[in-house]
Amino acid sequence: MEETQTISASELEKFGYCPLSWWLSKEEEQRNPELVKGEKKHARISKSLKHILTHEKRAKESEVVVLYFAIAATIASLLALAIVFHPFFDLGLILAVISLIWLLSACYYLYRAETIATESEKLLAERIMLIFAMVSSIIAVFMLFFTLIEDQLLGRIFGAMALVWLIGATYFLYHSLRYLELAIIARAKHGIGTDEIMYVDELDRRPKMFFSKKFGLKGRPDYVVLVGDDHIPVEVKTGRVPRGPLFSHILQTAAYCLLIEEEYGKAPPFGLLRYKTSQHEIDYTPDMRKLILEKLIDMREILTTRNVHRNHTRKGKCVNCSRRKKCPERLA
Repeated sequence: MEETQTISASELEKFGYCPLSWWLSKEEEQRNPELVKGEKKHARISKSLKHILTHEKRAKESEVVVLYFAIAATIASLLALAIVFHPFFDLGLILAVISLIWLLSACYYLYRAETIATESEKLLAERIMLIFAMVSSIIAVFMLFFTLIEDQLLGRIFGAMALVWLIGATYFLYHSLRYLELAIIARAKHGIGTDEIMYVDELDRRPKMFFSKKFGLKGRPDYVVLVGDDHIPVEVKTGRVPRGPLFSHILQTAAYCLLIEEEYGKAPPFGLLRYKTSQHEIDYTPDMRKLILEKLIDMREILTTRNVHRNHTRKGKCVNCSRRKKCPERLA
């Protein structure tokens, strides 16, 4: 298929609105002010979505630091107790038992990672196993250290260290919760919920273009979320809010579903079309897929014959068309 016949999902949206309007848009030499305005709005959306990813990443990083600080505080506290109360309890033995418990826990997660864990859980189980093994090793080392040294001053030092590490854990816990709160607020603003964001379209740094060589179709949805095992494309419209989803917008969203199907080898059950105050699930059915392919054929025929005309009799549609001034078939 020739490169000149490759059609974008946004072109399909314009064609769905009016073939003549789409044709005139291809002949425009300067960018339409309304398009520039729309792109700026999309830039704000993409920036907000990227903030979600950034906040969630920082929250996870802070959670890891909290874990390490908490582990260090626990170990320092145990050592302090072991040294201070050594005359009354055999805390060296207690530390040995604790070390064994951590080691057994590490073995359990190793078993889980290799047998019953799913692919998505395997990495987490392996990380937990590594942490448990590290803690077990550290406690064992300090147990040996304790059996050699008995010093009340050393016990106070370990107690102070435990307090410092605990304060550090509290500090990073606060930041983790703060980042998580910001991410939740941003998700609520965009109606994303808890779905994983897989892809965000940015104007300043263009991400990967979804492309179907088979159908000569390309496009970038505003973002893609992972719902279960399904990649769901999301198209955000920043203009006026219609009473219901417009046909042209439905075509564009369905075109993204076709691209997602080609990219991941699995058809999404639907695409999401979001307006400022509403959201619609656009079902991606065999009939919808067939309609997209038929529209692509019609567009390529016009590209070849250059025979294109208005396909409607609605004056309101012409009034709202940004290319009505140069349209030879306008109704108003």
